[in-house]
Amino acid sequence: MKKIWFVLLSALMLCTVSPGAGQSSQDDIYSSGRQFEQWAKDLSEFVKDVRFNEEDVQSLISLWDDFTAVGGEEAEEDEEEFMDFSAILYDKAYRSWADSKGINGEMWLKKTMRIMAMVMRSSIEANSSSQEQFDLKAQLEELEEMRPQMDEETYQQMKQAMEAGAAAMQGINDSLKYLPVPIASEKMLLTKYNDQLMNLE
Repeated sequence: MKKIWFVLLSALMLCTVSPGAGQSSQDDIYSSGRQFEQWAKDLSEFVKDVRFNEEDVQSLISLWDDFTAVGGEEAEEDEEEFMDFSAILYDKAYRSWADSKGINGEMWLKKTMRIMAMVMRSSIEANSSSQEQFDLKAQLEELEEMRPQMDEETYQQMKQAMEAGAAAMQGINDSLKYLPVPIASEKMLLTKYNDQLMNLE
């Protein structure tokens, strides 16, 4: 799921910011975190009135390549932006594509985004679990021990990077509360089709 994974991975990449990134990049991290949180809120609002079943998941899998090909050139130009699902809904090319497939464009997009949001939630939860061993206090203590061996500028840059990385991870985790939670039947389907959903490009 390239489009949705770009959102997630771009956020996770903030956690590995270069020690020499500087204050400007640090500010970008916090700004991106706020944007991601707002995007999660908007996404949850967009899909709040729909639920998906097995037919919807199968439809997403079978139509995904065609869907991502719609407006492909524009998507490449805007690849650093979060997916604007509201804009897609009113895009003439998307509407035409939905009609050609005999599907309700609005319902299909909402259910697709709900599925994607829940796959994203699972990925964030898995990443959060893997990051549990990250201890900012311990990392800073280790850095402090290395301080005599480095110049002050390098020390400050590394300290800022660690603090900003920890803040970025926390921001991603905080966004979980805004993403929709699957009902029991949806959770079963996400488990059943996990491999296929994860392998979509």
